[in-house]
Amino acid sequence: MIPTSETESTVVVGAGTAGLIAAFELRQVGIFPRIFERASRVGDQWRARHPQLTLNTHRDLSYLPSMRYPVGTPAFPKRDAVVAHLEDFVAKESMPIEFGVEVDHISISDGVYQLATNKGTVIARNIVIATGRDRKPIIPAWTGLERFKGKVIHAAEFGSPRDYDGKRVLVVGSGNSGFDILNHLAKQNTAALWLSSRHSPTLVPKRVFGVTVHRLSPLLAYFPTRLVDAALVATSYVAFGDLKRFGIGKPLTGGATRLKEGTALGSDDGAVKAIKAGTIKVLPEVQSFDEDHVYFKDGQACLPDIVISATGYASDLERIVGNLDLLDKQGRTLINGAQQLSHLPGLYFIGMRASIIGDIGSAKVQGRAIARAIRRRLATEI
Repeated sequence: MIPTSETESTVVVGAGTAGLIAAFELRQVGIFPRIFERASRVGDQWRARHPQLTLNTHRDLSYLPSMRYPVGTPAFPKRDAVVAHLEDFVAKESMPIEFGVEVDHISISDGVYQLATNKGTVIARNIVIATGRDRKPIIPAWTGLERFKGKVIHAAEFGSPRDYDGKRVLVVGSGNSGFDILNHLAKQNTAALWLSSRHSPTLVPKRVFGVTVHRLSPLLAYFPTRLVDAALVATSYVAFGDLKRFGIGKPLTGGATRLKEGTALGSDDGAVKAIKAGTIKVLPEVQSFDEDHVYFKDGQACLPDIVISATGYASDLERIVGNLDLLDKQGRTLINGAQQLSHLPGLYFIGMRASIIGDIGSAKVQGRAIARAIRRRLATEI
């Protein structure tokens, strides 16, 4: 659909899980937003990842509104199951997504927003931005990186684990992406496998004594952060024991605290066993590169064929809303969910904070709150 000069009630930017949830909740209260998605189809961000990728959150806490995963879906759905779930939801709810529409810039004048897109300008009273925290992969500018003759990729480009058989692989970063990759590579026949960790991670097992740990997250969400930090440390110790002699010490901050700061937890599914067995060697922070080697802060070095940078993502929101005075120094939004800034009434963000209950569960809570807030706002304008 071609944008018009008519003022829209509400626009949702992004048709990933958070955007679809926001659109669904808005429709539930009688608001039918336009939905812009820059990709050509739903689920493209998931399709771009390796086929073995799974949700780190349990299926029963990670389904879209009105529609559970089919019977027989594993507890932690794989990439293709997630994509199918998104497609089925869009079809079931007849979501009128406008594909191929990229929002380049948002401005405000007299309480009304102008969205500059690749297909023209759209005017709206309310905007829900659901473009995600993981829009732009980050690879640090390590000293000497440009001299390195090996291959350097971001975790987003991981591909098939089989591609790494016979290769010497260094994974940099011990967060969610780093451990996801290590979980897979630990099952492959790599020639050598290293993990470089700047800070000791908070690790959680997928199961303890047969119980899926994430199923307990809705309960943990009610407790103070410091208590959840302690619970996660205890869970990690029960599952893994003391990992200090293997190069993984006590985290500087707790897992729940790190979630609030935007860092997702590492989820183990075989990597810790490989670390204990010596298959994965843990090294400290990267210091520099030369043509063949990677050097570390403690003076050690390794000789990898491939370096996988699991060093996080940026939201890339500076380009879209950097002029609106709502981002912190790290480019993160000052608000999330139904929160508002006084100088930006009607502008909302969804899915911009990590949560103990998982992104999808959190987006459901935020989506309902945003829908109620926009309904109240529109009612006062009548």
